[in-house]
Amino acid sequence: MTTPAIPDTTSTPRAQRVSARRRQLVELTMQLLKEKGFDLLSVNELAERASMSVGGLYRYIKTKSDLLEMICDETNKGLNEQMMERTSAVRGVKEKLRVGFEVYWQGCWDAAEPILTAYREWQSLPEAAQHRYIEQEKRVAEYFSDLIRAGVASDEFRVVDARLLAAEMIFLAQMRAVKGWAFHGWDRVAVFAEHWELIESRLRK
Repeated sequence: MTTPAIPDTTSTPRAQRVSARRRQLVELTMQLLKEKGFDLLSVNELAERASMSVGGLYRYIKTKSDLLEMICDETNKGLNEQMMERTSAVRGVKEKLRVGFEVYWQGCWDAAEPILTAYREWQSLPEAAQHRYIEQEKRVAEYFSDLIRAGVASDEFRVVDARLLAAEMIFLAQMRAVKGWAFHGWDRVAVFAEHWELIESRLRK
């Protein structure tokens, strides 16, 4: 007996509308945070800018801090899954590390503004949300460090502190968010190539 296919609810018109509205709220919230900061952010003003009622806004959030969580979610959206999928399609520890780093790096490049907002408003996030996002980042670091250790064990990489280098990879990936002025006029392809060369030079025997 054939098992019925599970419908893809993420592609339904309603799901697409919800996703589009969430993206709009993220963009507007980041604008208001730049202008006023979290403490002075007004849910009423956000609803007005989004051309929706306050009651309609509360269909997407329960508390004001949920708006910050929506922004943080933009910085991690599916990155772990994308890394696993892309690296499973290539062979060799070095290539897996390069591809995994590229997926994460490109995601951070595109999410520079949400990442900067998350850093700036970090203390306004609920403790449970802070813990969740730290754990997400730790999983990325552990994935990189596992690959680095595997390369050292197979004698492909020279001996390094895998945890420290994995943390440095995350810092490099997020650098555009915190030092965006330094990348004005630079092509992302050239910047990634430079960052990967820095990582590779630490591993090259």
